[in-house]
Amino acid sequence: MVVVAVAGGGGGIGFDIVQAILNAKKHEVIVLSRSNQPHLTSQGIGSRIVDYGSIEQLTESLRGVHTVISCISPHGSNSTAAELALLEASKKAGAARFVPSEWNSDCNDIVHLYSGKIIVWKAVQSSGLEYTRFMNGLWMNVWGPGCIRDDDEALGAYKGRPPFAIDLKAGTAIIPGDASQQVVVTKTQDVGRFVAAALDLAKWEPESRIVGDKLSFTEVAQLAKTICGRDLRITNMSVENLEEILQGNLDDGERFYYQLLLGIATGRMDFEPTLNNLCPGIKPVSTSEYLRRHWTSD
Repeated sequence: MVVVAVAGGGGGIGFDIVQAILNAKKHEVIVLSRSNQPHLTSQGIGSRIVDYGSIEQLTESLRGVHTVISCISPHGSNSTAAELALLEASKKAGAARFVPSEWNSDCNDIVHLYSGKIIVWKAVQSSGLEYTRFMNGLWMNVWGPGCIRDDDEALGAYKGRPPFAIDLKAGTAIIPGDASQQVVVTKTQDVGRFVAAALDLAKWEPESRIVGDKLSFTEVAQLAKTICGRDLRITNMSVENLEEILQGNLDDGERFYYQLLLGIATGRMDFEPTLNNLCPGIKPVSTSEYLRRHWTSD
């Protein structure tokens, strides 16, 4: 058993990872947070309040920790500085392993809000610590908003956000790029399960690629019709369409949305699994299972 610290584990993907580690009952987990997290205390989860502006304080908070998993939001220079401070403190505290905050795919050069991840990744590679970055494609939970059953499970780390590209409640779908372009999608709770299992691996590869399911958005729309009885109104957006839109005057949220669609359209979220092969006991939820579970009353 080792002690695992999850930075940003009070919510989002971090909380799904914390829950998965606890469920595995093999390691001790603590949450690093900027503020009190009473919902963690009520569940018996240990937490430590940290100041990302102080490497000294961070170092003390990480004493005795073996593995540090970052789920710090990647948006903005402050977040980048916080993650670099976390990495430096991990080294000073004697941690053995470090996981940077990725949780998507290799499209950091396309999505401007992810640009800080490039800086952090280079620092991680030269840190001297053992490391891996978890790549899981698009979160399957982006199709949960408005579902008719078990919405808390359907949304997972995606709680409080709008649907992405495919809105089953509104009956609309945007198909980016080639209508046959394959996309990796993974339920956030399954990401947590794979991360928990990876803690037991004797050696980490630099990248841990997780594939919950792989299919085209066209196939997702077809599943919505056959499984859920929802005939979606489809809008096709070519790479050229997306690049033209991105030349316009967009706010940060709009730019993020269309850049992520561009990453999908250009194949950045189509990859083969590595961690699935190393953890064959984990059977991730497929898109068809997800739709049946949360969008039908059967």
